[in-house]
Amino acid sequence: MGKTITRWAFFIIIFTLPFWNGFRMDIDNEKLFLFGFELSYEAGYLFFVFLFLFLMAFLALSLIVYRAFCQYACPHNTFSMLLNKIEAKLGEKGKAVTFLLAFVVSIFMAYATVSYFYNPITIWESLVNFKMNKYFFLVTSTAVLYTALSYKARNSFCKVCPYGLAQGISRVDDKTQWLTHPGVWITWGTTTALVLVLLVGWF
Repeated sequence: MGKTITRWAFFIIIFTLPFWNGFRMDIDNEKLFLFGFELSYEAGYLFFVFLFLFLMAFLALSLIVYRAFCQYACPHNTFSMLLNKIEAKLGEKGKAVTFLLAFVVSIFMAYATVSYFYNPITIWESLVNFKMNKYFFLVTSTAVLYTALSYKARNSFCKVCPYGLAQGISRVDDKTQWLTHPGVWITWGTTTALVLVLLVGWF
C-alpha cells in the first residue's frame, strides 16, 4: 500500500510541477521558474549545474539500490501497472477500457510535458481553440506517443528506457569493479564531462 501511494505521489508531482511553476522553462520568453519564483539567467544557469549534479548523485544511488526509481517513482511504470490490473480484472473487455484510459491520460501527460517548456495557459488556449500552431502539434504528437507507449508498449518500454539503459550498463554486481567497469566510465564519464562544460560556461 505504501509503495502504491509513493508511486502515485511521484506521478502527480511530476505531471503538475509546470502548472504551479514548481519547475518550468519558458522557451518563448527565455525564463526559468523554480518553486514559484522566476530565476535570473545567472541563477537559472547555476540551477542547471546543480540539477546535473543531482542527477549524477541519483545515478550513483541507483548503483546501490538498482531499480528503486522504477519501483517507486517511474510514472510510466505506475500507469502501466494500473492498466495491467484493469485488463487482468476485466479480461477482453478491459482492452477497450485501458485504451480509452491510456488515450485520455496521455493527453493530460502530453499537455503537462510540453508545459515544462512553454506557458501552460498559451498551450491550453491553443488546444481549446484548435489553433494549428507548434503548441497544438507538440501536445498531439506527444499524446500519440504516450498512448502508444502506455497501451501497446507498456510492458517492453523498460528495455529502451534511457534511465534503464544507463542504470543497466552502470550496474556492477561486484563492488570491487566499480572503478574498472566500462559501463560506469561511459555513463559517469559523459555526465561528468557535461557538468564540467556547464561549470566552465558559468565561470
